[in-house]
Amino acid sequence: MKKLYIFIMLLLATGLLVGCTGLFETTQSTEMTFLTSKSSSTTTSQTINKDLILSDIYESLYNDLYDDVKQEVIDSISEERFDEIYAQVLAQIVSKIDSGDITVSSETVVDMIRTVEENAAQSVIGVSSLNEYGVTLSIGSGVIYKHVGDTYYVVTNNHVVEDGTSYEIVFEDGTSIGAVLRGVDTLVDLAVLYFVSENDYEVAAFADSSLVEKGDIVLAVGNPSGYDFYGSMTMGIVSGLNRYFDIDGDGVNDMFVNYIQHDAAINSGNSGGALFDINGDVIGINVIKFAATDIEGMGFAIPSNLVSAICADIEEYGYSLQKPVLGIQFVEVTENSQAYFTANEITIPDEITYGFYIIAVVEGASLDGYVEPGDFIVQIAGIDLTSSEDFVYYFSQYKVGDVISIVLYRDGAFQTIDNIELLAKVE
Repeated sequence: MKKLYIFIMLLLATGLLVGCTGLFETTQSTEMTFLTSKSSSTTTSQTINKDLILSDIYESLYNDLYDDVKQEVIDSISEERFDEIYAQVLAQIVSKIDSGDITVSSETVVDMIRTVEENAAQSVIGVSSLNEYGVTLSIGSGVIYKHVGDTYYVVTNNHVVEDGTSYEIVFEDGTSIGAVLRGVDTLVDLAVLYFVSENDYEVAAFADSSLVEKGDIVLAVGNPSGYDFYGSMTMGIVSGLNRYFDIDGDGVNDMFVNYIQHDAAINSGNSGGALFDINGDVIGINVIKFAATDIEGMGFAIPSNLVSAICADIEEYGYSLQKPVLGIQFVEVTENSQAYFTANEITIPDEITYGFYIIAVVEGASLDGYVEPGDFIVQIAGIDLTSSEDFVYYFSQYKVGDVISIVLYRDGAFQTIDNIELLAKVE
């Protein structure tokens, strides 16, 4: 701390100089640095510039002591205290931005985008799927999201790797390295691979996708149309949240993934690539786009919270425990569905004001053997089925292996069925 004491003493000395400017009014020769002279043969009496003296002193103090003192202060602060101070300062900055004291300009946003490109975007790599003869079957994108020792973990889409027998990670300079498939989640369309290297590669961080809001700026990074366009970046905004649609073509919107909709351009080859927020954190993995002559700018990403949970499962078990499948096809009891019931001559009992009318049950799925076509289910896992959207939201907390109960209406009476184990998708 000696340097800190010296620093304080010099500051006190500087204060004395500030208070004693009268001592500097004197008669000197023209050789004095701080005097102004009209002629080299005359002498004059001038008041020395106090501010200039102080400026020189401050500069000297800064150059000689500031860095050392700063480091000593930092070293004396515990990590917890440092994190606390950092959080306080960050909160103050955010508060000033919100209050308008600090203005975020278009130049600031451009700088942030460039920072993402120079750093986080480098975590997006190429993923090639090959057959047993070494022939490339498909090309996509992937994101390096974890680094342990010499092992790097990569997340991509299952449809990028599903036909392959071997896999390669491809880098921007054209070099590649073999990768091992750790496991997949066919339901959500995710896969985890890993490769071993002593090189240093950028590792992406997952954001909390529950904090994503409609209108947020997003950056999609991937390899559209193959490696000739390696690492392409496109920008857009979040267009919608919690989007569900019919993936398997059975006429019912699937409730597996609450997709993030965005309008950043993505194309074939972007599959498995990252959807970044403006801070360079991954909020989703791009997987689907709507393509038609009358549709433009509709891309979808799997939210990062779900991606992170599935990746953790696959790392540990080789498969995902995240998304159980009930295995039912149904029509929701609402005013909008009355036409269906009328057309199919189905009478809704007076006791039923909401719920799911069961059309079919998938053999081997979670509710097979418990539910029959023609049943009305009014409650699943304690969740009243007043809205399919609300049900999907609340049911998302359950995992494969959890045990639930249901309440259904059959043969003029309500029944409660307990001890139903949730199963994964039937292959």
